[in-house]
Amino acid sequence: MQLLKNEELKDKLEKMAAAALNGNNPSELDNYDSHDKQPTKKKPPPRLFCDICDCFDLHDTEDCPTQMQMPDSPPHTTYHGNKGEERPYCDICEVFGHWTDSCNDDQTF
Repeated sequence: MQLLKNEELKDKLEKMAAAALNGNNPSELDNYDSHDKQPTKKKPPPRLFCDICDCFDLHDTEDCPTQMQMPDSPPHTTYHGNKGEERPYCDICEVFGHWTDSCNDDQTF
């Protein structure tokens, strides 16, 4: 009886060594001598994580509803002045509202 058990263990050891040489994980081998045991559970899939919201399990970054709300183009202007009238624009600040000559921004780029 002991001799039979030693042979089974030798065979199992040879299978594990062969699996390691082939790049397989020994735990992936069929566990032929544990038919009465429950099969080993696999790892659960990775949790969803959103880099934008910084939250787990709600959605993935690619499926983020915040990302869907970001427009591809800037919003339309809300200026309701006359089309022929020239609006004051500052080349330093790059904003409408005052002329470059009257800009009080002291920073130079």
